[in-house]
This record gives sequence, structure tokens and C-alpha cells, in this order.
Amino acid sequence: MIIVNINDRLGTKAAIPCLASDSIKAFKAVVAAHIGRQPHEIMLKRQGERPFKDQLTLQDYGVSNGVQLDLELDTGD
Repeated sequence: MIIVNINDRLGTKAAIPCLASDSIKAFKAVVAAHIGRQPHEIMLKRQGERPFKDQLTLQDYGVSNGVQLDLELDTGD
């Protein structure tokens, strides 16, 4: 198990327990449950990088214990 920190830079912060082998899509579902949003509204990335693709894993992106990811919400507006 690893802990990944999520921050939207607007006040939403969460420490999410997961496995490095989890897909980004599965990780988004866990994040959505923690913050009360829908998984399709969530975009994850590292600061200054492109958004993560759902079919890859956290490990593919080099995400390890204690890493912080940026969370952006797409509300469709």
C-alpha cells in the first residue's frame, strides 16, 4: 500500500491509500468517493505535466508513497 496526496489548490486535499499497480481509472474512482465527485469529472496530473491516461497505472507514471498529484475538476461548464 502507498499513500498518494491529492490537492486541487483550492482547499481540497486528501491522502488516498492505494496500490502502485492500480490503474488511473480505478484510482480516480477511489478519489471520487473521498471527495464526493464523479470519476469522469476528475483529471489527475503532476504539476506542469499532461493529464494521466486512464488505461495506465500509477506505477507507469512513477507514482510512489507520499507523491502529491494535482486534481482538476471538469464540471462541464
